[in-house]
Amino acid sequence: MGGPSSAGEGGKGECASCGRPAETKCTGCRNVYYCGRECQKKGWPNHKDVCRPFTISKNQKCGRHLVASRDLEVDDLIVTEAPLVLGPKQDTEPVCLGCYKRISGNYRCSRCTWPMCGPKCESSPEHQPECDVTRAASLNIPLDDVDSPNHLYEVITVLRCLVLAGKEPKRWKAATERLNNRYLKTAGMPQYYHNEEHVVQVLKHKFKLEEYPDIDASEASIQNALGLLQFNNVPTKTAYAEVQAIYPMASLASHSCVPNTKPIFKDGKLTLRASDPIKRGEPITSIYADILWGTRARRDYLWQTRLFCCTCRRCRDPTELNTYFSALICRKCTKIMLPIDPLSEYAPWACGECSNEMSIEEALRTTLALGAAVEIALATPTIETLEALQSEWLPRVHPNHYHLHAVKHSLLQLYGRSKEKADQEEKDAAHWIEIAKKEKACKEFLTVCSRLDPSTSHTIPFVGLTFYEHHKTILQNSQRLFSQAKLTTQQLKKRMLLSKALLKKAMEIFKHEAEDTPEGQLYITCEEEVIHIGKWMLAVGLI
Repeated sequence: MGGPSSAGEGGKGECASCGRPAETKCTGCRNVYYCGRECQKKGWPNHKDVCRPFTISKNQKCGRHLVASRDLEVDDLIVTEAPLVLGPKQDTEPVCLGCYKRISGNYRCSRCTWPMCGPKCESSPEHQPECDVTRAASLNIPLDDVDSPNHLYEVITVLRCLVLAGKEPKRWKAATERLNNRYLKTAGMPQYYHNEEHVVQVLKHKFKLEEYPDIDASEASIQNALGLLQFNNVPTKTAYAEVQAIYPMASLASHSCVPNTKPIFKDGKLTLRASDPIKRGEPITSIYADILWGTRARRDYLWQTRLFCCTCRRCRDPTELNTYFSALICRKCTKIMLPIDPLSEYAPWACGECSNEMSIEEALRTTLALGAAVEIALATPTIETLEALQSEWLPRVHPNHYHLHAVKHSLLQLYGRSKEKADQEEKDAAHWIEIAKKEKACKEFLTVCSRLDPSTSHTIPFVGLTFYEHHKTILQNSQRLFSQAKLTTQQLKKRMLLSKALLKKAMEIFKHEAEDTPEGQLYITCEEEVIHIGKWMLAVGLI
């Protein structure tokens, strides 16, 4: 429910409940006035449908989806809600079923034997559905390898759906009857046969679900829940992992590779805010593929997982918003080659300079071969191997190619690391060459990410870390040049302030991260570094 705004912000009007003069506006829609909290609560049943900034629409391509019911500005609140169901992704390594932290395997739930992180999480309400069912089935959960996906985790989230549907049928029906769903077998999805073996049969026979009271354990019921998860799950970032969830309203945000919302998951609730201005009647969109994949990879993934062919402006644009994120290099004239029609599975690629063409098959082979080489190189990355890979592939693909973008992110962390904490006199010419490369890589990486994800909501760990690494190059170069009397005091101060600004950008990105996560630890490191820079500036007389 929207709260009242301040008098200065709201102006004056007539209370929507009692008609008396009022000075506070509803903060949800900013269209009606209330004279106080009591009148607002009294008027909410009639006002709530008008207040929310979206309506549910339906078309053949997207099914039911959210559209803006009024013009929305950047940062306007769209919805805040708790998930209907939340659980681990279907393909996951063993995680704690309370907080989703990776587990060591040393602690087990004392009631059901599922591996957990500790006693606090074994009593978590989220864990109770599978805990009760596993204990009733007298099943001992095997765990041989904590570093590889475990098939038993595939049943967790669908089991939570089935338990909720049995215990709270009215709530389940009210929330899910508006969602999009298709029976996976009828839809022709290969996932159906995998689910039949690893979910349906496992729930029926290992977990003896048909013997558990108040749960519809029929194959149709299980497949229906799987279909709901397949088409409506929202990737949700918790403190320790990305999980899947179904939300009453947020699950109806349609997909775009240029989403106009930014998600924030905090205190068990998802908040969607506008990341771009959204006009009345326009779809409210999220992204359900990796924003740092190229167009063909994103579209293939969306088709395989959601039976959806994306035609957003990024997918239609051969340059992918002027990033050339999938572009290849013409072998005849060394200029850029792009797909003639990015939405076609069969259209060839063409050089914009000499009109040389490449078949779609050759373009795919090139991209797949590069992807395989990058995967091997990033398994044990070194500066030498990654630079050798770049040298080998730059004659064939654009420098911003999404596979090389991943290589660049690894390199910008490796450059300058070996002598980062050494004294100035110990840093040789090779170190400063690496620092120059690091700065260049940081700038290029951030430029591409800013075009693909201006809000940084979908590239948080990558962009935040790059801001931190970029500050190191400014800091080290500035201190070096100042020690050589090549910078004036004012020039040094300007660069120190830039270094602090980059750290604060990283802190802003990581401010909601849990302290015991890598992102949370980096926030603390940035905070300490800001203080250190301030002390150094004071010591040399800059402040």
